[in-house]
Amino acid sequence: MRALRVVTEDGPDAVLLEDVPEPEGELVVAVRAAGVSFPDLLMTRGEYQVRQPLPFTLGWEAAGDVVRAPSGSPLSPGDRVMALAFGSHAEQVAAVPETTFPLPAPLSYEEGAALPLNYLTALAALDRRGGLRPGEQVLVHGAAGGVGTATIQVAKGLGAEVIAAVSTDEKAEVARRAGADSVVVGEDFRGQLPGPVDLIVDLVGGTERLKESLRALAPEGRVVIVGFTSGEIPEIRVNRLLLRNVDVRGCSFNVLLTDPGRTMDALGVSFRPVEAGVRATVDWLREQGRIPAPAAASAEN
Repeated sequence: MRALRVVTEDGPDAVLLEDVPEPEGELVVAVRAAGVSFPDLLMTRGEYQVRQPLPFTLGWEAAGDVVRAPSGSPLSPGDRVMALAFGSHAEQVAAVPETTFPLPAPLSYEEGAALPLNYLTALAALDRRGGLRPGEQVLVHGAAGGVGTATIQVAKGLGAEVIAAVSTDEKAEVARRAGADSVVVGEDFRGQLPGPVDLIVDLVGGTERLKESLRALAPEGRVVIVGFTSGEIPEIRVNRLLLRNVDVRGCSFNVLLTDPGRTMDALGVSFRPVEAGVRATVDWLREQGRIPAPAAASAEN
């Protein structure tokens, strides 16, 4: 079978399409569509926090059809699924049962492939690590990217009011399309807020941004650190947490693997806005010419 392989860490232009053996494992999925995410870009350059030995197959998320499934699994050959599975930029991928989910009938393979990494990360940040409660106000830094738009939609599904923080007016429009209740633009985000917020999801990083985020929190508010797209890992004095009774929490989606039942419950609660949101986002990307039309995207590999 064919796969996109990182042979040298010289960026995306150095990725090669190569023939590789079919994957082993009890759960294997024939990939019909695969997502492309920021970690993929970093991995082609050797800049991701988790390094893989060369060569390796790229990709974190896919949608497709089950080729084989473990005995006793709720999945069967032929089932449509979406999966968070490393090495998904290939014709087949060995999937993990805990992060492989039935693909709802209304969603296309392309829409399903847009869900796992971004939306499970958002779910981990908001529900598991952020402890989000209905009616709370959430500020999302980097709200126009993949995880950012997913965080807006999952937060809405969990009953929150969402403020998107972005750097440009163009990105503000993306955040509004994703469902943000309001948007703040530019570095002075705190001066544009109507008041303190309960939860901040930070995808951007940077010490000054984190300091301002802590000042923007309501008492017992939380900042959840998800990524560092700015390239700067922030540092703070922890007395800021003590004096203001606030928290800073780290989040990686793999926390969901420790309690898949809770993950499914939370995903079910938030899924209606997520389903509508991911369809709207994929449609918008098609309008922009960033992904192909459905017939072309769903063609056989």
